[in-house]
Amino acid sequence: MRIRTFKAAISSGALAAFSPLVMAAQTTPAISTAPFEQRTGVQIEKQAHEFLEQAKSRPDGIVSVTLEKYPGHLTMLTARTKPGGAEQHRDWNDIFIVLEGEATERIGGTIVDAKETTSGEVRGKEVVGGVEHVMRKGDVIHIAPGTPHQTVVADGKYFLYYVIKVQAPAAK
Repeated sequence: MRIRTFKAAISSGALAAFSPLVMAAQTTPAISTAPFEQRTGVQIEKQAHEFLEQAKSRPDGIVSVTLEKYPGHLTMLTARTKPGGAEQHRDWNDIFIVLEGEATERIGGTIVDAKETTSGEVRGKEVVGGVEHVMRKGDVIHIAPGTPHQTVVADGKYFLYYVIKVQAPAAK
């Protein structure tokens, strides 16, 4: 049996949420149908800190990877040292669990220079006119499908977060 799932250690504040825009070079995992998988808080923390060191040397300041794919949802781990661009997902809910650091999530408003990059995925320079929400260790946020958002990391700060992306039900 594969043992690679996420074990939430929310009470210890060990996990962080993610909304990654740029993916690290990786092989996308196959969809898992295992009845149980585990990824420990220690494993997540170790990998997040490895990503943070990599993100510090990248011009875009981000390293993000899809950890697991399941029917209807997937998990990701992201490290940021710089602000990301704006994004909007037609078919996905984002749930961020903050592991460490601090960032501001700008939610709502309008995406500047919006372009559809793939079906249902919009990217742009930034979100203007949105509401800002500060995120810190232990915080969990949910972003509904169709909601413009942007993760902003201040100079000299970093942000480590775990993301759960849940596919929205198909419209009938």
